[in-house]
Amino acid sequence: MKTRMKIFQAVLLLIGSMFFADRSLAADKIRFQLDWIIEGKHAPFFVARDKGFFQKNGLDVTLLEGKGSANSATFIDAGQADYSYGDFLTAIQVMSKGGKNRALGVGMTYNGGGFIFLENSGIKTAKDLEGKNFGTNPGDFAFVLLPAVAAASGFDHGKVVIKTMEPAVRTPALFEGKIDLMSGTNGSSIQRMAVLGKRHGKQVKYLLFKDLGLETYGHVLQAREDRIKNNPDQVKRFVSAVFDAWAWSLKNPKETYEIFMKANPQKDRDITLAQIESGLDDVVDKETKERGLGYMKEAMMKKSVDIANKYFELSPAVDYKMTYTNQFVRKSPGM
Repeated sequence: MKTRMKIFQAVLLLIGSMFFADRSLAADKIRFQLDWIIEGKHAPFFVARDKGFFQKNGLDVTLLEGKGSANSATFIDAGQADYSYGDFLTAIQVMSKGGKNRALGVGMTYNGGGFIFLENSGIKTAKDLEGKNFGTNPGDFAFVLLPAVAAASGFDHGKVVIKTMEPAVRTPALFEGKIDLMSGTNGSSIQRMAVLGKRHGKQVKYLLFKDLGLETYGHVLQAREDRIKNNPDQVKRFVSAVFDAWAWSLKNPKETYEIFMKANPQKDRDITLAQIESGLDDVVDKETKERGLGYMKEAMMKKSVDIANKYFELSPAVDYKMTYTNQFVRKSPGM
């Protein structure tokens, strides 16, 4: 009897291993392009990967570190990535040039971008940016948005001195006085620079784009429209995995922090904690609570696109209705 039981258990284990092996082999391999160097704001994506949300949805996802929202948008259009995360206004500019990337869900329900500078820089208002050295590069979302921010807040962006540099160089350049300002977002560079500023004995300040007249959506998930049309099941599984993981992260911030740090042990723990605490709930507003994380309300999408059309002087103007879809958003568990 014991021998039969052992054989039966062995058969069950074999069947189980074959089942999971088949699931692994069948998993869709996905390239997910992030907007920037990996930081605390990306923690929900690591939860999706390392807590099994992607796997449960039949996805084998590789997270790709970014160098700016312009890259995350153009990589989707060019087929260099399957999905991406990046600034919505920057994506609209790519769409205006024929880009086929579309927003699938919003991760920042307001534009969390801004300019970062030291207290002794003399910058207090948007007008003070004129004549200042801006450390940036063409892939940086703030470089792309500079004309729009200037038009909305009343300064001459042509008088801002552009200092082209790689992301890793900007932080020491700011503290060494080689540049006067750099860009950043909530949940990322804003918290990182604040912590580093304290360590350097310097006060870090910032001007948020939303306070400078860019009241728009911030970062969004993106995919090409042909993927949305031809493989809606995969898109649905990807969007569900991301926002289910995000909902879990909101309920379990401490474990989210540990999951991220385990995956990125080289990251500064104090900075990462500040980023996660500040940026994790950017995904939540009244509509996303009611309809599901990622939900994009029509009025805000229209307003965002109208701002892009106006301040980027897009011609022909982009129709907001073709920039996004809510078809894959569903009620988030526990929200």
